[in-house]
Amino acid sequence: MVDVELDFYLPDDCWENVFKFLNDDDKDNRSCLKSVSLVSKRFLSITNRLRSSLTICKELRPFLTAIFHRFPNLTSIKFLRLCGDPNAILSQISCFPFNITSLNLRSLNTIPINGLQAFSQKITSLKSLECSHMNSMSVTDLPFIVDRFPLLEELNLNSIAIFSRGNMLNGIETLSLALSKLRKVNLSSHTYMNDQSLFHLFNNCKLLEQVIIFGCYGITN
Repeated sequence: MVDVELDFYLPDDCWENVFKFLNDDDKDNRSCLKSVSLVSKRFLSITNRLRSSLTICKELRPFLTAIFHRFPNLTSIKFLRLCGDPNAILSQISCFPFNITSLNLRSLNTIPINGLQAFSQKITSLKSLECSHMNSMSVTDLPFIVDRFPLLEELNLNSIAIFSRGNMLNGIETLSLALSKLRKVNLSSHTYMNDQSLFHLFNNCKLLEQVIIFGCYGITN
């Protein structure tokens, strides 16, 4: 009996490949991984390592430390509105050795400067950042973002309700000069945008593939 069990033993990395294959057609719902995780503690541990994305909602807030320990290989995190203090949560995330490449901060009141500063000091792998549908943006927010996340390839700042007084156009020029890897940017409803700012983007961002600028009426047709 011992020999039979040894014959059928698979190391964890083999099981990981099996579970990845089974889950390929069900990435969003992850129902396959949920079912497999119920089989044994070992399978639960393996499937936990395969989890790469997390949506933070209000209900999860008290359990985030345990959740971050449970899923050590997260690469994508999304905040839902009213999930709690984003500065505190981002600071909490920075305490873990994650390789985060995508961060979605949609529908917050303002850009959480303190949290992003703590986050950027420990996590330098970010390639995609969304700070869309926010109530306001300061003239210093754009320079801060590009300074802290120079490897960004995708940036979504769509639909900001109010822009603070100041020269936001300088921020666009700074962005275009600093983000050399930028491929996609969404600046829809940035009403201060003009032809000159659009020129800066295309002239300085050599890898740029897509610019979304709906509602930017200062740009000529």
